[in-house]
This record gives sequence, C-alpha cells and structure tokens, in this order.
Amino acid sequence: MEELKKNKKAAIAYAVICLILLTIIIVLMASVIRKKNISPSDGAVISEAQDRNKKLFDTADIPDEIVTINTQIIEDGLKDMGVLITEEYYFTQVEEYSSSKKVLIFDSKSSFTYSYDGTVSAGIDCNNVKIAKDDEAKTVTITIPKADIVSVNIDKESFKIYEEKEGLWNKTGINDFNDSLIEFENAAKAKALEKGIIDKADEGAEKLIASFVDSLIDSDEYTVTYVTE
Repeated sequence: MEELKKNKKAAIAYAVICLILLTIIIVLMASVIRKKNISPSDGAVISEAQDRNKKLFDTADIPDEIVTINTQIIEDGLKDMGVLITEEYYFTQVEEYSSSKKVLIFDSKSSFTYSYDGTVSAGIDCNNVKIAKDDEAKTVTITIPKADIVSVNIDKESFKIYEEKEGLWNKTGINDFNDSLIEFENAAKAKALEKGIIDKADEGAEKLIASFVDSLIDSDEYTVTYVTE
C-alpha cells in the first residue's frame, strides 16, 4: 500500500515536469515565428523611427538660426513719442522790484517785494534718436540727443506782492510785472541749469527709452548700448 502511494507521487511529479517543459518549448517556438514574420518594410520603419529620435536630440548637424530684428518698429514708436519731457524743476522765486525817477531835483522811488511760482521743463526730441544694429555682432546702439530746456512756465496767478512802496511820481502796476516776465523766465532757467536739470533729464530719457526698447528686443539675442550726445 505504501509503495503504491510512492509510485503515485512519482507519476504526478513526472507529469508536472513534462508540462513545464512543454510550456517552455511552445514559448520558444512562438518567439521564433514572430521574428520570422517581421517584414523588411517593418524593419525599415523601426530603423527610421530610431534615426528620427536620434536626430531630435543630436543638434550637431543643425545650423545656427540667424536672428534679426526690425529697427523700423522701434523708430516708429519713438517718433510717436515726439518731444519727451524727462525732468521738471518746480520753483518759488522771491524777488524785489524797484525803480526810480528823478523829477527836477527830487527822486521818486518805488519798490515792492513779490513771489511767483513756475516750472522749467527739460527733455529730448525723440525724432532725433538714432538706431544702428549689427546682426553679425548681435549689437544695437541707441544714440540719444542731449537734453535741452523745452519750456519755462511762469504761473501768473501765483504772483503775490508782500510789500509795496510807491513814489509820488513813480507808480508801479501790472505792466511792470509783464515787462519783467522775460527776466523771470531767464532767471528760472538759469536756476534750473544750476540745479543740474540737464543731467537729470539725460538720465530720465535713457531710462524711458531703454524701457521701451527692451520691450521689443530680446536681450538674450542682442546687446543694447545707449549713448548720449
């Protein structure tokens, strides 16, 4: 009885081994058949796909792209700006006006102390901005004209008289003020120049133009240089 059990177990083990070997043989045969069924055209497609993927990452044979910019767009944008005010000098000026007249042997003197407010504006004419580019060197040079006084504005409504003395034969009035406007403007202009309005206007012009140009030029492709003259 016990010997019969041993023979039964041996038969089962033998059958399992045979089944495993048969499975391995079937898998190997299927692999061989699949390789034989691949046509030459399928192989070419696979090879072409491999070459395409290789070229996707191989940049050695790709020529450098020539990048250029159209400076006409920049020039047109600058012309649209026209006269650009880049710095203003606000002031309150206190002055003393006096005049004297001699009638026979008598002197008649009039005077008054007054103040007024005003603004001196400085800037550039953007029509005079020059642009030069070098596509090979990848550089752009922006030449900005030197700033100048654009306007001097005296606020007539701010004119105040603090102390007034009128001579008997020498009256003062608004005509005296109007006649002095040119002198007021010249004095304000001189004061603004003394305070460095031109240098500040030059700095302001470069910053504003640089902000505009940088929005149109890729700084990774071109180097931009600003020159004031």
